[in-house]
Amino acid sequence: MPQTFREARWYRSMLYVPGHKLEWMLKAPKYGADALMFDLEDSVELSQKTGARKAVAAAIKELCTERFGRFVRANGWRTGYLLDDLNAVVIAGLDGVAVAKTEDPEEIAALDLVLTDLERSRGLPVGRIEICPYPESAVGRYQLYQLCMASQRVKRAGGACGPTPGGDMARSLGLQFNDLADEGMCFGADSVVQARAAGIIHVEGAMTARLDDLELVRRIGERSKRMGASWASAIHPSHIPIINEIYSPSQDEINEARDVVSILAEATSRGEGAVRHKSTMLDYALVRTAMDVLKRAQEVGIDIGDIPNVELPPL
Repeated sequence: MPQTFREARWYRSMLYVPGHKLEWMLKAPKYGADALMFDLEDSVELSQKTGARKAVAAAIKELCTERFGRFVRANGWRTGYLLDDLNAVVIAGLDGVAVAKTEDPEEIAALDLVLTDLERSRGLPVGRIEICPYPESAVGRYQLYQLCMASQRVKRAGGACGPTPGGDMARSLGLQFNDLADEGMCFGADSVVQARAAGIIHVEGAMTARLDDLELVRRIGERSKRMGASWASAIHPSHIPIINEIYSPSQDEINEARDVVSILAEATSRGEGAVRHKSTMLDYALVRTAMDVLKRAQEVGIDIGDIPNVELPPL
């Protein structure tokens, strides 16, 4: 049976913004991230949770017509805060909910049910709000595939290049490594396999907690992209332009993809299914890859010109 991939809007970058700082959230769009993640979890002290929910709801309402995505990182199940978080932020303009410290697929299934009920009661399109599982333990990472399969709302996941050094996941796994050490790569590769096996094509790359090392941001991003990532998060606005550049197709990639599609289109018009190009044998698999590049370029607003149609056989 052919695999079905879960389509969703393509984001290159997602900027975290503390949920208790309304002014920060309202000015965050100027930094150019494709999506914003308003944080109600770790960046908000316990006594500020109630005020933060109101601030996040106000930000979503104020920014609801903007083109970028609006996500909220909610507190996890068993904290006693999640239902209050959802009741405050599930409103028109919300694009997704990220669940902190997810471990059990039942948590995702339960969140799906709650979101469905809130959408129906509030006249929102049912099923539109995404769920982003964020496993932060060995158990959660081990079950990433099951977390993704627990709801069709899950369209983004991953962790290419492995966990953030010093974070909850690294501590749970007992890892001692730096941002570019090879030790984390096997965990990142495993996450990519699990996410893609679940039909997730929007795979998140690694991020760094080091704010001022922009060269490190670039190295981590380029490495994550090579390992299958298609986007990344950031906790500082200065990281966003670099992330957007890395996860946008380069002009060379676009030109090569156009050539591949055009050459095979000519070949198929002659009844041929494969043709030589620059010492490489082009076939339908390479055309699918080239078309993915062109689609990604269009998603981020790059003009790719006229592309000939190639009728592809079913997978």
